Amino acid sequence: MSLALKPKVVVTIHGIQTQGTWQKQITPYLAKYGLVPYHIDFGWFSVLKFLIPFTRERQVELIRDELRDLVDRSGTSRISMIAHSFGTFLAMEALTRENGNFTYDRLVLTGSIVPRDFDWKNAFDHRWVTAVRNERATRDWVVSLAYFASKKLHWITRLKAGDSGRQKFDQEQPQLLDDFVVGHHSETHNRLKFEQWARFIAYPVFPEDILEKIRAEMSALQITAAQLLDESPDNIRVNLVAPMGGALRLVPDANANMTYAPEFTMKIELGHGGTGSAFETGNVYIVVKRGDTWSGNSLPGTELEKLNPALKWVISIPVKSKLREITVGVINIDGLNNHPPKLLDAIGQSNSAMILALQFSFIPKFQQYLDAAFRGERLTQMEG
Repeated sequence: MSLALKPKVVVTIHGIQTQGTWQKQITPYLAKYGLVPYHIDFGWFSVLKFLIPFTRERQVELIRDELRDLVDRSGTSRISMIAHSFGTFLAMEALTRENGNFTYDRLVLTGSIVPRDFDWKNAFDHRWVTAVRNERATRDWVVSLAYFASKKLHWITRLKAGDSGRQKFDQEQPQLLDDFVVGHHSETHNRLKFEQWARFIAYPVFPEDILEKIRAEMSALQITAAQLLDESPDNIRVNLVAPMGGALRLVPDANANMTYAPEFTMKIELGHGGTGSAFETGNVYIVVKRGDTWSGNSLPGTELEKLNPALKWVISIPVKSKLREITVGVINIDGLNNHPPKLLDAIGQSNSAMILALQFSFIPKFQQYLDAAFRGERLTQMEG
């Protein structure tokens, strides 16, 4: 069971001297993964207009106003973005000037002219952006010209641009992905990439090929946990929690034996409950309900009220990305109706035989699935 999340809005912004044909071409790929496209088309914008401070500044403010209006009308403070060339400049100028009034969920930059010294750490720390794919072309002379105009003609252009569409950003961050093609400016947004970008933006809503693997693994984990605890599988549930919309939430359809609808609306902050604590610290947490009271760092009352009344215990195991070395989700194994004695014996022993068996048998596979989904790749690409 799962409750549908509000669809993600994906804004696309084209560059100069183009009609943005690629924006129309990418629409069906976004729709395939339940994403709502919003194409910003500001018409033909000449090189001269780009170089003149007044006309460039006016365009930045127009885009900023349109994004602010979109956020108000769509009822979300976080939008995703695919931007090309001058569009990358517009997208990032709007974001930084808003100073958190609206934020980006997942961002794809192609042919980027954002300065290479952009402070991504600050953007991620302030949650202005959740994740970024920077798509470069090694022979992109267009971004090199923008960089030249910024450095050598700054006294005229007042432009602060870079060549991050040709060379990597200076900073390396776990949420900042980098990929490149051997080619020129327009080759960074070819159709071969469109599906990957859609999958990347849809995360952590998983594409069917990965979701099928996750559900199969969860069913096996449910049976194994029941055996280790001498418990009926009917009393054991498994779910995956990951960051979505600024909080930890149950990932749609990634669960086994979850049927209580209110739980799918839960929003868990970092450090709250066993789940939030496991995500924040990277350690395993076991919490138990005795009477009306939960052990450990409890959830706020509004969230506790959403839990299944029969829920008695939860084991929260963090899933860490091998590629990015950060926690990307939490696998919860929980139980209804009673407290298995073997579970009570394991409380306070994160290295107990039962916990280690669950971790080493299942977590590596979840790591692989989540890393592939985070990057927008298929499992065959990760294996290759």
